[in-house]
Amino acid sequence: MCRARGFTILELLLALASGALLLSSVMPMLNMTIASATSSATSDQADLERQAAFAVDRIARVVRATAPVVLAPPPPPTGLIGLLTPNVTIDSTTTGTWLTPSTFQLSGTSLVETIQGDPAPHVLADSVTAVAFTQLPLTDGRQLVQVDLTLTNGNASTTVSSVMRMGWLQ
Repeated sequence: MCRARGFTILELLLALASGALLLSSVMPMLNMTIASATSSATSDQADLERQAAFAVDRIARVVRATAPVVLAPPPPPTGLIGLLTPNVTIDSTTTGTWLTPSTFQLSGTSLVETIQGDPAPHVLADSVTAVAFTQLPLTDGRQLVQVDLTLTNGNASTTVSSVMRMGWLQ
């Protein structure tokens, strides 16, 4: 008599049970790894958004406390005399002296504020990839300034744009 080849139902059940035990011990580690990667990306994004909000808020306070001035636009290019664009980018890396006593400038990838009389510069945001201060048309006789700030760190990125009125607190 020939014996049939294959697995018995008992052997199949034992293999299934041992496989389930093995998977039940590995799944929490896999879930933690996935959750950690997701929370890390979310954390980077939240950190960039906090830095951008802080930097723009600080710049807004200084702009609003600064005496309103009309910033002179650059001279028009030759051949386009009389055609001035209403939005003039003042400088893409620094505010120069028009926000005295504070100066904001891009130093490497850090947005830095320097205050007259304070020897140490203050870093407002890291991972800055772009910053621009733009003069907008006058409203109610007061100068408007638009600040655009972009921060990038790995896969996380945020851009903040804010318009503020110079001398609003005066």
